[in-house]
Formats: sequence, structure tokens, C-alpha cells
Amino acid sequence: MVIRTFEGEDMQDVLRKVKKELGTEAVILGSQTRKRTGSRECVVVTAGLPGIDPPWLGTTPKGDPVSSSGEETRQLREEVATLRETVLKFEKEWGDGAREKKMETVRPVGFLTEGVEEEAFPGPKGEMDVATGLLERAGVKGDAREDLLKALQSVSYSPAEFQDPDRTGSLLQYLVARQIRVSGSFLDRSSKKGAQVILLAGPTGVGKTTTIAKLAAGFTLKHGKKVRLINLDTYRIGALEQLRIYGDLMGLPVDVAGTPERFLEILEAGSVSPEDLILVDTAGMSSRETAKLKPFIDGALSRPHLDLNVSLVLAASAKTDDLDDALERFMPLSLRSLILTKLDETNCLGSVYPFLSRAPVPVSYVTTGQRVPDDIEVAHPGKLSQWILGGFR
Repeated sequence: MVIRTFEGEDMQDVLRKVKKELGTEAVILGSQTRKRTGSRECVVVTAGLPGIDPPWLGTTPKGDPVSSSGEETRQLREEVATLRETVLKFEKEWGDGAREKKMETVRPVGFLTEGVEEEAFPGPKGEMDVATGLLERAGVKGDAREDLLKALQSVSYSPAEFQDPDRTGSLLQYLVARQIRVSGSFLDRSSKKGAQVILLAGPTGVGKTTTIAKLAAGFTLKHGKKVRLINLDTYRIGALEQLRIYGDLMGLPVDVAGTPERFLEILEAGSVSPEDLILVDTAGMSSRETAKLKPFIDGALSRPHLDLNVSLVLAASAKTDDLDDALERFMPLSLRSLILTKLDETNCLGSVYPFLSRAPVPVSYVTTGQRVPDDIEVAHPGKLSQWILGGFR
């Protein structure tokens, strides 16, 4: 893994530098704000570019036998040694810029232990006690926590190195990020089929309509896209009015489709161009009512000139079991991505990690507040990992 540090005026400036040097596959390992000498604050980001996955990350696909030949064992040891040298060099580079010998500033993942007294990790202790404490503090439990601990145990670290919360936290953050699948922006999925239809489905109260408004505002105001809005929610009082208010504010057409037939009529109308982005709001429903949406979705899928993207909207504050249940029941609707909302309404995102690590569809967006269009962003595994382990801030 190639590891670099970047510095800039703000996060957007730094991320541009990361993308330019490491590309879109880069993983954010840590970030913090610090003061320049005699100047204002700047943002420092640690980013890595995965190459050949380190052996200690357990990259062998499930079900594939692991060879025990002497040659592969030798290569394995060489790769572990190379990785170790890279990580130590990275830590040295960060330490060299510190003003004090104790290196008490510029920690890659200091947010993990921020506010935790040194006595919170007293010694002597077992190798995994610090890692266990970090995961418990983050709310990562059960099999997900055990899997992360097992991955850590295969790292060629000394017992003393495992007692360093920052070093152990760095590895945990990278491991968590590796398990989270993301799909990128809807705008990155340009299709030659025709108009892109983005339908948001999900339980009641997860913020689908507000998310539609955030997406629509971002696509039109920031990217200059032609957007249309369609409402399928004919059950909830005020649902259409709310969407129309957003449409009026942004100057976007809003249509209503109470039946699958009407839905197809709107999608195939002459006013719809292949370049259009069509955002579809649906009624909030329990997981047992998903069959009501299937005729709408099947109809759109049957039209080869339409590119349908069904995204399941779920609240990050929900229990893991409820998230799993919703995903299982909405999966028959040909889901292509997940949208996590209300990250700002929970102090503990650790319970979301087990769900994300085993979800069969990637995360496309997350919402972080009520402001339209500001509080929505494309999902990034590194940032989600930071929030999961360190809490949303």
C-alpha cells in the first residue's frame, strides 16, 4: 500500500490533491486540522493507495484453498516485511515534522483516542485489549468485532506495538474501510441506454423526500443537469405538496404517478430526453409492503431505453437487525445501491458497520443533516470508517 500525506487550505483542496496523485481508488486513512507556523489552520490528510493487498488483511477469497508451498511462504514473508517498512517509514515522516520529541501532534487517527485518558489502556494486558477497547467504544460488536480482531492478530506486530492506540487504530480504520463497498455518484454512471431513473425506496421516516430534494438541488445547481421529479406517494398527506415546494423552489417539473401505467406514460413522454435525470419519490412503507412497488419497477425495467437505479434509503440510527431486515425485504426490488441518512442523529455508528460489511449492494450517498443541498455527500469508505470508529462529527 502506497501511503502519502497531503496538506491544504480545506478538505476539498486536499481531496483534489489526493485524487490527482493517487487517483480515485485512494483510501483516506486519517485527517485532522493543525496550525501552520504563523499562519491559519490547514487540513492534513493521510491517504493510501491499495496495491497488492497485504497478506495480513486476509484477501484470499472465501472457499479458495490457501497454498502452503515453501515459495509462497517466502513471498508472503517478504511482502509482510515490505509492508512493515512502508508503515514505519510513514510514521517516521509524520513524526519528523513534530515540534516536540513526544510526537504529540499530527496523529493519523488521533480522533479514535481523543478524549480518552491514558489510563483507559492500562498495562500489562493482552495483545488485543487496546483494539477491543477501541471497537467497544465505537459500538462495533459481535461477529464483526471478532473478525476485525482476527485480522489484526495476523499482523506481524510486537505486543508493545499493539498497545499503541494510534497505531492499532490506524490498522482498524483501514480494515473497516476495506469492508465497505461504495458505488460513487449517480453522475458517474452515465448510461448509453437513455434517461437515468433514480427511484428511492425505504421504510417510513428515513428521509426519502428530503434526500430527493438534496440530490435534485445538487444535480441542477452544482452540475447543471436537467432534472425531473416524480411522486409515487399517493398515500401520505402532504407528500406531494412537500415535493412540489422543492420543485417550485428549484424550477423543476413535478409529476404524480398513482399507477404503474401512469408511471410509464410519464417516463416515455416526448418531453423526457435521454440526458434527463429523473428522481422518483415513493411512499414510506414497512418491509412487508414492498410488493406494492414491484409493478412500477418491473415496468421501468422492461423498457431498454431507461436506466433504472433503485436505491434503498435507510437511517443510520436504526438497529442492525432492523437494517438487515429492511435490506432483505427490499432486495427483490432490484436494488443497486444504499443511501444512509441521519448520520447526524446518532453518536454511535459502530452498529452500522456489521450491516455495511455484509451488504450485497454498495453505498452511494450519506446525508448528514437537514440542509438542502449541503448535507449530502457521495459515500467514501475512508470517511465512513472514520465515522464508524470515531463517531460522527
